[in-house]
Amino acid sequence: MSDNIISFKKGDIICKENEYELWFYEILSGSMTIYKNYGLSDQYELGKADSGYIGEMGFLNSMSRIGTVVADEDTTLAKIDNDTFKDYFISHPEKIYSIIQCLLTRLNEINDNFLEVSDTIRDCVGLYEMNSPISSALSSAMEKFSNVFRSRKAK
Repeated sequence: MSDNIISFKKGDIICKENEYELWFYEILSGSMTIYKNYGLSDQYELGKADSGYIGEMGFLNSMSRIGTVVADEDTTLAKIDNDTFKDYFISHPEKIYSIIQCLLTRLNEINDNFLEVSDTIRDCVGLYEMNSPISSALSSAMEKFSNVFRSRKAK
């Protein structure tokens, strides 16, 4: 496994949006930010990571990366690919629980986002029915959600 330990410097791109890779990473040290549309005028932050895994959902679902991951500081990762996946979990059975926790955290975040989107839509419908103007905060929320869903649909 030691030959699968990879170091990144601050500012290094760890993986790129829409690329398909046959591996994921366990975060050993450091922190990173996940961006949508990295380097473009409509770039925005999807989240931050400093523990757990990155790229595991794409790896397990055979999907492309949903964002570009950039190291915020010197970062060390363990690369787990198709060849080492089974051995990784056999030699570290506690990691099975760890990755399940990571996936459940992501699922909870998705559920929270869905509820936030649902509330925003409900608020918009209510304002529309009352013929009231939409606040700038509500307008910003709608723009944020539409950008996220539009970029995912475009894949």
